[in-house]
Amino acid sequence: MNEGSNSASSISAVGERDRSGSLPWPVLVPLLTGLAALTVYLLTMAPDLTWANFGSDGGELITASITSGIAHPPGYPTYVLLGKIAALLPVGTMAWRFNFFSAVSAATAVAFVTAAAQQVLKGGAKHQVAAAAAGLCVAFAPLFWGQALISEVYSLNSAFLAILLWSLLDGRSPFLSGILLGLAITTHLSSLIMLPLVLVLTTYKRLLPLIGGLLIGLLPLLTLPFLAQTGSPVIWGDPSTFRGWLWLVSGRIYYANLRLPESSAALPKFIQLSKTLFQQWLWIGWMFVVPGMTSRLLPKRVTTALTATALVYFLYGFFYQTEDVAVYLPQVLILFSPLLAAGFSRTGPWSLILPLFLLLFNYQALNLHQDQAVRPLAEDILSSAPDQAILITPGDQSIFTLWYFHYVEGMRDDITLVDENLFAFDWYREQLSELHPHLTGLIEDDLETFKERNSQERSVCEVEADLAGLANCYP
Repeated sequence: MNEGSNSASSISAVGERDRSGSLPWPVLVPLLTGLAALTVYLLTMAPDLTWANFGSDGGELITASITSGIAHPPGYPTYVLLGKIAALLPVGTMAWRFNFFSAVSAATAVAFVTAAAQQVLKGGAKHQVAAAAAGLCVAFAPLFWGQALISEVYSLNSAFLAILLWSLLDGRSPFLSGILLGLAITTHLSSLIMLPLVLVLTTYKRLLPLIGGLLIGLLPLLTLPFLAQTGSPVIWGDPSTFRGWLWLVSGRIYYANLRLPESSAALPKFIQLSKTLFQQWLWIGWMFVVPGMTSRLLPKRVTTALTATALVYFLYGFFYQTEDVAVYLPQVLILFSPLLAAGFSRTGPWSLILPLFLLLFNYQALNLHQDQAVRPLAEDILSSAPDQAILITPGDQSIFTLWYFHYVEGMRDDITLVDENLFAFDWYREQLSELHPHLTGLIEDDLETFKERNSQERSVCEVEADLAGLANCYP
């Protein structure tokens, strides 16, 4: 039998061993851990639309879901479709419902991180506590916790990644693992990094069902051409053609961000990203990850694959040149969580001290329960705009926020929103022409001509980047 078969057999044996143990602990411990995380998330969750924790995309994602549209590349169809379920909640603002969607997704990830950790350990009360402690360390890591409180795709992506990790370590069907990998990719393209790990932990004879499951998991991407026909005001690109669909799902617009940092910035960025990662577990947690790497609770091949995949995620954050690269670090924590659990295996109840410290140390800094700063800014902008005005926004944060309040909450249905950055795309100007037939000057990428021609019939106002007010209105 080859090494891949031995690894798969070892993982499967761990799963069988845990499933034969005394019930209901294998189910109850992850459930209670997830509920504990959800309780904390609900106490600290933002009550409304927020820009906190790199959350400026929230307005666009909610609007795309409510109007059956297509968010920025790669479109996030799984988030858009599942968000419709969250929208049915009969409580709170629509933004609150989507924040709740993130909280539930993150709590689900925590539960399955705990379940994955159980597969590393041998069972028994001491090891059940160690598994729960590993799950709670992920739950209360500031970057993971922060994403659970806002409307973003990362908590849903973490949920699929955590379930996938559990599926692999528990020796579940490769067909299931393929579906989970595909769904994770549809929630964020960075999940492609998981493919080598999945292949390493899947024997050659099981590749066919894995591929079949992967294709099924990717099916949400095929809904994009249909979503493009809904008339939503949020439709990026033109996926009605194969070329347009490929441009969208590949995220080609962001390829330029994947590059080496400037030579003068490379070392500071590496140090800062490393520091941020180690701070997630107050540095102390990594002292347990190291012995977890050398323990015999996991086959060496599995430990190596988990570590290598986590390193690739870290390097992806290093080479991806955007301000929010830290949001890729929670995936590193998920991958290291089985090793953390292995390191906790000898500490028993004492392992709960670290997640307790994380909870107490981060609670106040992460608490968004009173965060309602965005709504007054948007309301002032919209209320001060002249009748029938055209508002020109200067980029993502401003246009995404106003999209939400205008299209989802129905504020000022007489105005027209136009973004100066998106104006450069032919598909965007074509959509503006279809949505707003009264607009002229949309044939060419010439924003000044557009302003001049349309200001003859309506007031054209420029919105400040931080939504502090209207910078100019003419005539």
